[in-house]
Formats: sequence, structure tokens, C-alpha cells
Amino acid sequence: MTAPRLVLERMMHRQSIAVPGESIASYALLKLIPAGDGPASVPITLALCIDISGSMYWGDGTGRSRLDRVRDAAPAAVAKLKPTDRLALIAFGNGADVVLPPTPAAEAETIADTLRRIDMFNVDQAGTTMDEGIAIALETLAAPTEADRLLQVVVLTDGETSGENMCRELARQAAGMKVRFTIMGVGTEWNSALIKDLAKASDGLWYYIDADQADEAMRVFLAEFDRLADMTFLDVALELKPVKDVKVKRVRQVTPLIREIPLTPMDDRVLTATLGTLERSHPTKYILDLSLPRRPDGKYVLAQVEVKYDLGDGQTASTGAVALEMTYSSGGHGYVNAEVARHIDEVQIYELNANLQQAIASDASDEIRRVAEQIAKKGEVLGPRGAKKTMLANQVLSELQGGGRVSKKTMLAVDDAARSADEAFAG
Repeated sequence: MTAPRLVLERMMHRQSIAVPGESIASYALLKLIPAGDGPASVPITLALCIDISGSMYWGDGTGRSRLDRVRDAAPAAVAKLKPTDRLALIAFGNGADVVLPPTPAAEAETIADTLRRIDMFNVDQAGTTMDEGIAIALETLAAPTEADRLLQVVVLTDGETSGENMCRELARQAAGMKVRFTIMGVGTEWNSALIKDLAKASDGLWYYIDADQADEAMRVFLAEFDRLADMTFLDVALELKPVKDVKVKRVRQVTPLIREIPLTPMDDRVLTATLGTLERSHPTKYILDLSLPRRPDGKYVLAQVEVKYDLGDGQTASTGAVALEMTYSSGGHGYVNAEVARHIDEVQIYELNANLQQAIASDASDEIRRVAEQIAKKGEVLGPRGAKKTMLANQVLSELQGGGRVSKKTMLAVDDAARSADEAFAG
């Protein structure tokens, strides 16, 4: 078997360009494709924090309480972990406690038994203090026994929490500890702005679990634990060295989900973007927004691109530097690359969604209608891949027409779908 490695591919938005003015906007697509046949080998210690407050007993018309649905889903999700991975369980309500210290995933029955009894420990259920659950999770992961492992906190909640500012501070501390967060919100009563802040601060993810769908908790848990068990490439960083007069304006990840990647100048010519921890089984893609200067006809190097990463052994591996090139032709633009164009359309829907969420929060009906119509049209351009986005945008328009307000559930569903470039991606 050969060790896992990343292969870097790149392509431009157009085969060639004509630049009538001083400069022109352009795009490049970078693909990071896992190769090698070695398995994921980085061990994980995961702290699973579960809300056990009173509202977690609601059935939402499914015949099973939210807590029972989580208890059903969690053991199947834990089975996705490697035998070398460890799981800690934290229950939080009005207060929090470690109900199971870090335990090997191979001890499945011990974990399942604790999950069955997670609301029977000494934790007051009359309230929600997610900050206390997160604080205890970070203390657990900071133990010397968890050194040299990938550290992850997964939080599941269905309500508003006290201590929001402390939650944000803990997320910032987690980033310094290289602990990432996954936050799962059940139903519609959780604070979506807070949860997104926590995920962003810790380079993590957030999920929306539709409480009305009986199997949704299972689907989301399985997807997330499958992703975590597959983490292989650590501290992945993209380095860009644009040539004179070429500007890299921004970098955005476009699969498996859409998100902005901050660019940091290292010196006069080098820019770096931290890509985080990547999976063994799935490629990731990134769009570069470029500004290209006028040039005589011919083929030119725009930038040198290199991706560096760690396989968990503390050694830096690299894709090697590759050239990003563009052909200039005064005769006019060349053909558009359909794959790059599709990702640009998806990014535009993602950006429109931010405007839509702001308009909904401001109760600006005309702006909500205008932006929702734009999202629906963009979704139609994407065809089947954009069907869910189009459907939800039309749902916004229908609710506006029917009652004048957009429901919280629809807001969350639109927000969740807009960041997904692949409809098969759950979070």
C-alpha cells in the first residue's frame, strides 16, 4: 500500500481571454484529490455534548422524542469511528457533566449504555448552558492523554443557551488548541447566528436537523461521523505566488460545501490560505477570484500554486508547485469551462443567501422577494443540482404571498441548502 497523498489539479474559467482595458476579472478552479491506497490513520478523540434540557423530550409529531432520536442515531454513528478513536460523552442542561470519559470506540456497548442513560445522571434539566458543556469538553480534550490526536467537539442542542459570549470565547480558545467544533441544531429554536459563529471561529461545521423528519438525526449523525473518521490530511495550507500585476482577490471552497477561506500575505509575493483538515475519500475544490493585467497575445504563467499538509507524523508533505497559466488572445474570449461556471453559479447563490437572510431579519418584504427570485433563477440554471435551492426560494415567495412572513424553518432550510454545492452533501 502507498501512503495517502494529495494531488493538485487546476483549470481556468476560460480557455483564453481578451483584455480590452487595463485588467479583467477571471477565475481558476483548484481540485485537491486524495490518492494512494493507505487508510486514514490519524486517531481522533471526540467529545460529544448532548443537550438534555426539557425540550429534548418533544416528539414533534414523529412518535419519538428528540432525545430518543439522538440516542438511536449516536451508536450507529459511533460505529463509523476507527477502533483507535476515542469518544467522551458530556450531558448539559442547567449545568454539565462528563458522563463518560474518553473511551475507545471499540467499547461500543459501554458507549451505547451511557447514551441510553444520558439523562439519568446528576445534571439539572431545567435550562440550557451550552457554554458549560463546551468548557468541560475542552478540559477533557486538553488532558495529556489526548496529545498527538485529532481533537473534535460535537455539540447537539435544540434551544437557546445562556452564556453566548462565553461560547464564542471558548470557540476562539478551541481554535488555539486546534480543536474543531461541529454544532448540530435540532428544530428551529436554536440560535443560528451563534452556532455559525462557533463553527467559523473553530474552522468547523454546523448542521440543521429538521425536527419534523423522524430520520433526520440519523442521517446527519452518520454523515458527520463518517466524515470525522475519514480525516487524514492535517494542517492543509494553500500557498500562492502570483506574478507581477496578477492579483488573487479571494479564495472560496466550493465542495463539499461553500465557505470563504481567508487569505494571509506572507511576504511581498506569497499568499497563504489555511484549508484545515481534509478527508481521505473525498476531493475538495476551491475557486480563486483573480484580476489579470493586459498582456500581448500568448501563454503566460499567472501564479505558482502549492499545497502543503501533514499526515499525522509531524512531517510536511507537498503536492509540489504547479503553474497556473492563461492564454491571451486579442481575437476574443475562448470557451467557458462548464465545471468552473457551475461552481461560480453556486457561489453566487451562496452570496445571495446572505442578502436574503439579512432581508428576512429586517422584515423587508420587497427585498426578500427580489433576492428569492434571483436565487430561484440561479437554481434553475444549475438544473437538478439546484432543484432544492429553487424549491426553497419558491417556498419563501409562497410564504410571503400567503402570510407576509417567512417561517423560521424555511429560513434555516434555505440557509442550509445555499452553502451546499452538492445536493448529496448533508452539512
